[in-house]
Amino acid sequence: MDINLAFGLSLVQVFIMLFVVMDPPGNIPIFMALTKGRSERERKKELNYAVLVATILLLLFAFLGKIILYVLGITTDSFMIAGGILLLLISFDLLRGEHKYVAGGEAGAGVGAVPLGTPLLAGPGAITTVMVIMQSSENFIIGAFTVLFAIFSAIIATRLVLGQSERIYQVLGKVGSEVLSRVMGIIVAAIAIQFIGNGIRGMV
Repeated sequence: MDINLAFGLSLVQVFIMLFVVMDPPGNIPIFMALTKGRSERERKKELNYAVLVATILLLLFAFLGKIILYVLGITTDSFMIAGGILLLLISFDLLRGEHKYVAGGEAGAGVGAVPLGTPLLAGPGAITTVMVIMQSSENFIIGAFTVLFAIFSAIIATRLVLGQSERIYQVLGKVGSEVLSRVMGIIVAAIAIQFIGNGIRGMV
């Protein structure tokens, strides 16, 4: 396979991986509930704030993750296995239609940073994903470009989806959004298994 084609496919793969973990379609009902009673301008302001917070957090963990692992004496392979297990647990939540990390959010409060920015968008799954993407590349420059592409493309796509949440919700309805979230849960489970498998092979 051509090197450029292979690299292009890997970029598409990391985008899909992070987008699926962030699960914006499944988060549409939650976003609408948390911003209920807000004007269109206020809703956009909260969404923009959430996207900014999520982007900063993902960038921090993507580029400082290796330092954190080194200080703690954790190998990349063991982190991939742990990250895969965490993603697998999150996929179970998606399959059951649960959103445990958003239970404390109060509608009408300032919800841009918490819980929209984190942990709804930049939650444990997304943070783990960007760290694993970064650790998976042996070349720092390629890894940095790949993780930056994944973060910014997924964030832009998430902003577009949640920005049209009312229209999408009208088309899909609550049942459609939940079905889509469950389908994404299956994809997250497959990604998790791949992470675990790669980590085990690296340790053997």
